[in-house]
Amino acid sequence: MTNHMYKLNSFALALLFSLGLVACGGGGGGGTTTPSGSVLPEVPVSIPASTYLAGSAELGGWNVLQRARVLCGFGALTQNTQLDAAALSHARYLNSISLASGTSILSHYETVTTDPYYTGYYPWDRTTYWGYGNQVAEIIEATSWTYSSGYTSPLQQRGADSMLTLLNTVYHLIGGMYDGADVGFGADLQTVARGVYWHEEYRFGSLNGYQNSARRIKLGAGNLATYPCQGSTGIPTVFVPANESPNPFPAMTSTSQTVGPPIYLKVDAGQVLNVTSSSITQGGVRVPTTVLTNANDPNLDSYGQPYIRTNEAFVVPTSALNPSSTYQVSLSGTINGAPFTRSFAMSTGQ
Repeated sequence: MTNHMYKLNSFALALLFSLGLVACGGGGGGGTTTPSGSVLPEVPVSIPASTYLAGSAELGGWNVLQRARVLCGFGALTQNTQLDAAALSHARYLNSISLASGTSILSHYETVTTDPYYTGYYPWDRTTYWGYGNQVAEIIEATSWTYSSGYTSPLQQRGADSMLTLLNTVYHLIGGMYDGADVGFGADLQTVARGVYWHEEYRFGSLNGYQNSARRIKLGAGNLATYPCQGSTGIPTVFVPANESPNPFPAMTSTSQTVGPPIYLKVDAGQVLNVTSSSITQGGVRVPTTVLTNANDPNLDSYGQPYIRTNEAFVVPTSALNPSSTYQVSLSGTINGAPFTRSFAMSTGQ
């Protein structure tokens, strides 16, 4: 279940997954070679310091988002404790009402005013409550786990996985690369016994914002940023459109229908971005792509406007990519009528 909403220049997105009775997982590092190709080595990136606790989901999310933004030119963020407080309170609110009702809930709205974590209906109400202001973007993700044998996953890894999931979307990715220079993270995990099983409710959220023009990140006239970008590694091989709401590919209603990881292109608001050609290749094999823009965005916000603005576009592989492989991406088009080209290599995860 997912949802998405805008308020003027503010917006919020959510993503929810439910997992089955027994969960297990594995991992792998970069720089390995597989039959499907060679993986790029990880590029060193200087991540700003934060006060998030070692081992916390907040730190995991912070590291993934900061690395993506710094590497790809969207700009580093500054931790804001007021946004931290708003994000954490909302995560606790969602878990509180989920456990009280017995139904897993993920929403940007807070409606149970008697709940101890209630601080406001909209995300901007809650950030105002905590003293920040109302120019914010919220992205949130959740998992509802039921398992039989004490399975758990380190919180820092959960936070990292949550942010990577949010960045492997269309509308959520816009939120992750929002213009605000301030950011806050909040995560909450609650576990209860249900008969012979354990049940976990996990909520993770990020709030990005700015209070004045000085805290709004600008790329500069004629400058383009993309995510993924040159040197991006561990990119997921698939994206499930049905898991995002609104669904960027409405005809794909089943979770068995997948595409490849969306590639986001952005210039500053007020400029017009036009993509005229795109290609993604691996080992000489070209992957078909489709382009989502303001002109063909299948979804409209509450003001009747496309979610994808005229300064944004997405190039989406129409099939899943191979794991542990490096892909060459070539893009061209215009920015306010002036031509641009961009080529880079990115690697998928396992």
